[in-house]
Amino acid sequence: MGGFKNETINSAFDIGIINVIIAHLTKCSKQMKVDCIATDNLLKNNEDAITNRLIAVYLNTEPGIFRYEPQSPEHYDRETDHYIGRTDIKVISGDYFRDEKAYYIIECKRIDGSITLNQNYITKGVERFFSPNPHPKYSSYYLQNIMFGYVVRAIDITENADKIDKLQGSLLKGATASQFTLMQNENSQYYVYACVYVAPDIGQIELNHLFFDFADVICEK
Repeated sequence: MGGFKNETINSAFDIGIINVIIAHLTKCSKQMKVDCIATDNLLKNNEDAITNRLIAVYLNTEPGIFRYEPQSPEHYDRETDHYIGRTDIKVISGDYFRDEKAYYIIECKRIDGSITLNQNYITKGVERFFSPNPHPKYSSYYLQNIMFGYVVRAIDITENADKIDKLQGSLLKGATASQFTLMQNENSQYYVYACVYVAPDIGQIELNHLFFDFADVICEK
């Protein structure tokens, strides 16, 4: 897996690009929670609403080596003149302008402990990196990407992550998955797991699963 050409980005690469992105996601998510409570401007229980506020108000507000782009089309199909996929968040750097394939993807999904959303997390989230139609909806240029689980109910995140881990064995199409490996956590506010996937036509890809607790700032109206 190659690094970025930009020296500043290569410095970040030395400590792990994915870790840098996850650190920024968690920092911004924590600040968003603080601001939600301080202003009484709670988040709607809606994936796009959470993602839009996170990107527009937090992820891109400070100068950095990455730009976070919302709702980016993926995989143009010449036969139908349609894009096969649409990413939730595309993470780009200066190298993107040299090679348009050089970016990371963050796929976002709500999590509330229910079997329905756990299944959706896999079949409408994880699978987009693998299932052919005729090829995956999402690309994996660096063979690493991120699944971001918005936890919108007060649940035991580790227990639910274990349920998703087990569900992958029976539900996941297009790849086989290793077991979740806990990489980091901060009290009970967020957990990060790594999982390696092997797909026949793609090879080995790693997804980092970030589950962040937004339950306290979700508005049910």
